Amino acid sequence: MGLIQRIHEKFYRWVDARLAAQPEIQLRQKNIYILPTRYGWLMLGIIVLILIAATNYQNNMGFMAGFVLLAIGALSIFYTYRNLRQLKIRTLKPEPVFAGEQATLAIELVNQTEQYRASVGLGGNKKQLKLLDVHPNGIQTHQEIFVGVKRGWFSLPRILITSVFPFGIFQVWSWFRSPYQVLVYPKPIEPPLPLSDGAVGDKDGSQSIKGSEDFYGVKEYQIGDPLKQVMWKAYARERGMLVKEFEEKVGEQQLFSWQAVAHYEKELALSYLCYELIQADRKGIDFGLQLPNQSFELSKGNKHLHDCLQALALF
Repeated sequence: MGLIQRIHEKFYRWVDARLAAQPEIQLRQKNIYILPTRYGWLMLGIIVLILIAATNYQNNMGFMAGFVLLAIGALSIFYTYRNLRQLKIRTLKPEPVFAGEQATLAIELVNQTEQYRASVGLGGNKKQLKLLDVHPNGIQTHQEIFVGVKRGWFSLPRILITSVFPFGIFQVWSWFRSPYQVLVYPKPIEPPLPLSDGAVGDKDGSQSIKGSEDFYGVKEYQIGDPLKQVMWKAYARERGMLVKEFEEKVGEQQLFSWQAVAHYEKELALSYLCYELIQADRKGIDFGLQLPNQSFELSKGNKHLHDCLQALALF
């Protein structure tokens, strides 16, 4: 590792330690930085040479050229800084992804002024910038993409916002960091054999249990039967105290456990369970999950699926 790279890493560690993670920030004087670009340093060198030559030869045209370039440089400082000043940056909570997929962070640039913001760069570093224009009193949205994310919580790195508009001889920039993390589920992989520990009913719901949906038959009243199901008309006709019976159809239910995949390598086992949970959810059936230190009862729905997948992600 070279000396320059070590200096860069130490500097950015120092920056990260002092950069507060916030869902929304507004750029102002205390968090905006500005320095000349390489063209700006070149222009400064040219100005110095022009002024030295003009002083040596007492050339008024040389003085005028040097001072005009200095004025352009001063205006560039003002307008480049003004291009980012009072711009508001807002980050939205990212959606969970599966391992190997691209994680995205939605970033909104909010311009609450009448000024047009041109060529505002957003990205992880200077080499990966997306240039955006933000209209007066407008909002511009940018999707920052992160690749190679692994299972678990993925902490979002700092994001750079910068601009060299309008002359390109000064660069203004700032950093911000989102407080959100991306939840990365295991990569779903189809197992070679079904993993369910058992099922109740079948796909068409052919198993019947006592319930309150479909009429099944009539029986003699027994203590504890609901009075609302008593056939009072038949009782009035002295046919005895009869009670209506109802039934419900129970669909397929699947229970997945760690024991079914414990003999596989851990990441592969989690991927198998992830695949089976997703398939059960797509079928619309009740499913449960049993892990060594956590279990989920039979249920279904987006929240139940998310809870199960989160348990696998953080296993």
